Amino acid sequence: MEMYRTIGTALAWLFRSFLILAGIGYLYVGDVVMFIVFLLMFILTLVPVMLEQMYEVKIHWTFGLALSTIIAIHMFGTIGAYVWIPMYDSFAHSFSSATLAFIGFAIIFSMNYSGNIKTSLASMGIFTFLWTIGIGAVWEIIEFIWDNLVVYLWGSVIPVTYEFGFMQNSLFDTMTDLSLDGAAGVLVPILCVFIISRAKTADLRGIFNPFAKMIEHKKAKTPVTEKSR
Repeated sequence: MEMYRTIGTALAWLFRSFLILAGIGYLYVGDVVMFIVFLLMFILTLVPVMLEQMYEVKIHWTFGLALSTIIAIHMFGTIGAYVWIPMYDSFAHSFSSATLAFIGFAIIFSMNYSGNIKTSLASMGIFTFLWTIGIGAVWEIIEFIWDNLVVYLWGSVIPVTYEFGFMQNSLFDTMTDLSLDGAAGVLVPILCVFIISRAKTADLRGIFNPFAKMIEHKKAKTPVTEKSR
């Protein structure tokens, strides 16, 4: 198991390195906008690392790898993979939606697991579906803003060397993405329940305990709170 963690962590940092190097490459050719975008995406991949330091927990390595992978896949698409590789957009969106659905299920399951809430598996499935659809809708809004603000405004104000193109090509493209979000929101909870029913307790603790600890996290005790007891 430790070997898998080492390999997974190494792959996560490989994807983060890609983001940094690609960003530096854009900066070198004078594309400040894309450099900032890649830098922000790199920082976003460090969220699991930040959470580990903030809450003093050990998050399962699959979450760091999954987050780095979905961001690297999408940013590789912005470089040109969306054009070079057929159906790349659908692949990237499907993988991202499934990963986000799994994270959503992990959060609600951990809250139930830690005793913070009491809910059924059906309610967890509904939450996961709404969570995935919600994030997918926010992503489509971001694409809309990018197309209408960055392409038309920034492209004429800030010198760029990259032909950005449109993220939303048509209504069909948008609805396809949202449909993939919905499919992931339905299938992933079913898969999670299937895995949970057959997984070992130790494996479940390794995945969900960090989330439970973050949910239960309390501020450190102070002399004032100690005296009041």
